Amino acid sequence: MTTRLGNRFALSHITSVAMAETRLAGRAAPNLLRRLVPIVAWAVASVVLGIVLGFSAVILPPMGSFGIVAVAGLVLLWVMPDLPLVSRGLIRRAFFVMLIVDLVVPFYYTVQFSGLPWISARRVVTFALIAPFVVAVAASSDVRRMIAERLRASPLIIVCAAGFLVMGLLSLITSLSAAESMSGLVDAILSWYVPFFAMIYIIKNNDDVVFILKIICVCALVVTAAGVLEFRLEQNFFLKIFPPSMLGNLMANNPRLQDLLPGPEHFRNGHYRAESIFMTAISFSEFEVIVIPIGLFFAFHSKSLFDKVLGWTVAIAALVGIFASGSRGGYTGAIVSVPVFIGMWSIRTAIQRRASLAPAIVGAAGLILVGCVLGLIVFSHTIHDMILGGAAQASSTDARYFQWQIALPYIKSNPITGYGFDVGGALVGQGNLAYQSIDSYYLSLVLEVGVPGLFLFSGMLLLPILYGVRAYLSDMSEYGAMAGALACSFIGFAQSRLVVSQRENHTVIFALLAIMIVANYEHARRRAPQGQGARAMRDRHYRAQTALPEGG
Repeated sequence: MTTRLGNRFALSHITSVAMAETRLAGRAAPNLLRRLVPIVAWAVASVVLGIVLGFSAVILPPMGSFGIVAVAGLVLLWVMPDLPLVSRGLIRRAFFVMLIVDLVVPFYYTVQFSGLPWISARRVVTFALIAPFVVAVAASSDVRRMIAERLRASPLIIVCAAGFLVMGLLSLITSLSAAESMSGLVDAILSWYVPFFAMIYIIKNNDDVVFILKIICVCALVVTAAGVLEFRLEQNFFLKIFPPSMLGNLMANNPRLQDLLPGPEHFRNGHYRAESIFMTAISFSEFEVIVIPIGLFFAFHSKSLFDKVLGWTVAIAALVGIFASGSRGGYTGAIVSVPVFIGMWSIRTAIQRRASLAPAIVGAAGLILVGCVLGLIVFSHTIHDMILGGAAQASSTDARYFQWQIALPYIKSNPITGYGFDVGGALVGQGNLAYQSIDSYYLSLVLEVGVPGLFLFSGMLLLPILYGVRAYLSDMSEYGAMAGALACSFIGFAQSRLVVSQRENHTVIFALLAIMIVANYEHARRRAPQGQGARAMRDRHYRAQTALPEGG
């Protein structure tokens, strides 16, 4: 009897232990699954990557294939453990190198290796930035959190920037050439958006913002000097660096480079039209319009004598560069943005120093200058033809109106998603993708990414203008002065977009947009009361941007 009771006790004990172990194993299963999920995800993503790589290599151009593989690689990095694999300092150095090269090196400075496409100097330095930055974002939640916190300071701008990219992706569905659109969209992501987010990450404070603006000014002097020298020599000396055989191969692979060779189209009103590092003279003048307000920011608001001299030199040199380009768009952009800056400076100074006569004097001088320019346009045949164009440019003006007439039926047919990113010229250019040319970027946008894409891109330009003008007149700090200057840069760029469709200055504009976002974040952080939480700070700045009442 005793043995039987002992056996019963042993069996019940074993059963209870087994049930307890089962419960413990059940509780530990989620932890085990969490450890297994990254391994399974890595394996599945690797298999999918191989399939997608083979598929994209067959049907897509090189840039499109690279984009597909890059997205898959990012997925692989995302499932890695959360580790700080890349230092912020390395990304900062790579970014500054990329910025300088993009500003002073022509994009057609390329090399070719057997079996590979042409590799430009700009893409090399851009990839040198992309690689560490993407690894840092994918492998570190702290990096993602830092970027997201700064983006929340400018929600409306981010909505427009992200929405424009989404419209570009949606346009692939209705694209005339999905491969070309994919290639152009990947190039835009790598050249505009990745440096944009990298810049938001690497900028530490307003001192970094001012330093980057100085780099842009110094590079602008180099670009202007190159344009003036080209204007003087009446030939593109950047092409002279290439050996004849290499130059011939370049032009065979990219027929547009033939436009850089001296020809009748390089002269207007008897003057040579310089292009500097750009593909067209109007892109050169557009760049000068962008940097003039930045130079005026240092000239009017810097306390350092060196910075003041740098600012005046940049502003005056940019006007000389516009003359060397012979671009009507450059003249009109400067005529719009410079008086706006002078008017804002007069109002700001009058608010800041009520007893000073400087605002009245400068404001009156600005009005007189604008009146003189308008008078010269009206009464001087030479100035009128130089700024607005004469009989020789009438055909160019008529061609712009004709392009809108051609495009209207297409716009009515598909006003939502357009006909594919970067291929709108095929509609206006009779289906020829190799020689596409549209003389208005707003027309390009509505054809390529639809009316929503046009409004979103316009929002990317108008919002910084509104925020910058408001900050310039209400905030007397360095942030307000810088924001107002950037607003004038966006004004000049928005005006020039009426008559030019080239995207050569988009990297600079996205860089200025990133500067505006970081400056908004730093401004909101400094103005937040002591002890205020991050969420309350963001809510306060969001109300300030959207003009909502405190109780809203």
